[in-house]
Amino acid sequence: MFSRTALLAVVAVLFKFGGSEPDQSTQSVTQKCLSADSGVGGSAIEKIINANPSKKIYEVYDTNKVYRYQIGLCASVGEDYAAVVQYNNTNSMQKYILGRMDQVHVISRHDYVELEYFGGQKYNNHCNGTSRTARIMFVCDPCGGVGSPVVVEEMVTSAKDSSNAHCFYLFDWPTKYACAPDHGLVVVCSGKSGAGAIVVAVLLGVFVLYIILGIIYKRLFLGAKGSEQFPHLDQWRMLGNLVADGCDCLCRRRKPNKVSYSAGLHNKHLEDMDESDTEDDGDLLPLS
Repeated sequence: MFSRTALLAVVAVLFKFGGSEPDQSTQSVTQKCLSADSGVGGSAIEKIINANPSKKIYEVYDTNKVYRYQIGLCASVGEDYAAVVQYNNTNSMQKYILGRMDQVHVISRHDYVELEYFGGQKYNNHCNGTSRTARIMFVCDPCGGVGSPVVVEEMVTSAKDSSNAHCFYLFDWPTKYACAPDHGLVVVCSGKSGAGAIVVAVLLGVFVLYIILGIIYKRLFLGAKGSEQFPHLDQWRMLGNLVADGCDCLCRRRKPNKVSYSAGLHNKHLEDMDESDTEDDGDLLPLS
């Protein structure tokens, strides 16, 4: 039979390896990863995590959709503190750990931050059997927001150069959080053009082309000069007059002058007198 002391020792060992100790270890590894980045402007990695706390693991595919990558920002994506894992979409059994979060190195510069995970699974036939490594380049993009990773390439040396093997997986991550604070510098970021902006741009381009071709046609084939070269000038003038009349009708504030019936008769009488006077003056003979 086990004594009370021996039983407590067994329980302590089981608690140490299967209880809360791994969580504390994971927390310390995460803190070590975050504290590794202390470059210009503070921790870019921590800023990205704080900008989207619910998302610490990102997924990205290569150009041909053959490989899928899971990338953790100072977070584990699997067992053994795996921080970057590669999956083969054509072979579900093929999976490689490219780097671990407990083996991390961060380099901070003015406009980029390099996060490097070491300790991945070893190569079989090249790179001198070294462990796989993943490098994530956080590049300054003032308009990039949080950004997301992009697969660049796998840098692998040939077997002939295995003595100087330097192999790693490279990822690019444009983000504004990798930019150093530039005091006094104002960056204007234009948003993506929507459908309305595209339609307006197309219509404007068509209108400009219509004017250019119309002027060329009327000048070369019809011999028009000056303003007469403008295509459909009479129709545009009519449209301008209609717009002006509409504006005048909607926007004017003065009330029209009221003319009484008697005033109208008086004006008519004056006009008749002027006409009769003109006719009479025409019949007069000049004095000799």
